[in-house]
Amino acid sequence: MAITNSAAAAYGLLVMQAMDIYRVVPGSLTPPAPALTAAGWTIMGYITGDDSLLRKGPLRSKGRTVCYGYLAKRASGELVAAVRGTDGFVEWVEDGEFLPIPYAPKVAVPAGPHPISVEQGFWTLYASMELISPAGAPLGALAPAITSIAGSSGPVTVLGHSLGSALATYLTIDLARGGLGTRVSACLFASPHTGNQAFVSLFDQSVADYRLFNYILDVVPRVPLGPDYAPLPKRTVLRPDTAEARIRVDAGCNHHVICYCAMLDYEGTKRATTPVPAGEEESATCILGPETGSPSVAKQLASALAGIVPV
Repeated sequence: MAITNSAAAAYGLLVMQAMDIYRVVPGSLTPPAPALTAAGWTIMGYITGDDSLLRKGPLRSKGRTVCYGYLAKRASGELVAAVRGTDGFVEWVEDGEFLPIPYAPKVAVPAGPHPISVEQGFWTLYASMELISPAGAPLGALAPAITSIAGSSGPVTVLGHSLGSALATYLTIDLARGGLGTRVSACLFASPHTGNQAFVSLFDQSVADYRLFNYILDVVPRVPLGPDYAPLPKRTVLRPDTAEARIRVDAGCNHHVICYCAMLDYEGTKRATTPVPAGEEESATCILGPETGSPSVAKQLASALAGIVPV
């Protein structure tokens, strides 16, 4: 079933919570998630990854394994895997090397006329990801563990923002090609390019239902540049003149997932984030109110960029 804008905004807020629960207890692999529980979700596991694999810029660390998100289930039977972004990612893209490497998934790709490549840092980080139980017990490599929990029925929706969108892209195609097929869908926000044209074409052929939202003033969806990288084909470009919310023009504001949610569904996002969740106080100030149709700096910039640098 196609993901509507209002449903996408609700999914975006689930990704926001993946970041917020990490911020509350950064060192915990199984941070508490009371807001998710109160909303009727049951945590089935936590997603972990090695933070040292992107070695330049603010993502650099000393080899820590950290929580990157969660797998949760609601009464309807839907499973969601939410993969957070990373603080400082907008700054990190200035130093990123963005080296392409051959795509080598567990389920081998049939030989084709063009080599398939992905971004080295994103892919290496994804390859380190595992699922652990709510009690912290290892459940195995991420995609096979989710497939096992999903069983033989019920939809699985993969969510991601920023760096998390790149990781969620790799997870989604692994799940689709690894046995879940059309039961898998994805809702992604502010994604950097994850691979070359051959890779995004394979993703598009393998994943029947997905939506990717990129804001025209956000720098992250424009990188990496060059012939080794391409965006996913079925993306929606958000623009100030058609968004439901006015967003302050600022590199961080242009990228925050809460701002993406407000641009997709202002009223729904406002209701869901009142009071403002802990950790989102600064991000929420980027949302200036509902779109009024009046001229703005954001609209002028979007108009200038539209024909110069594609998103």
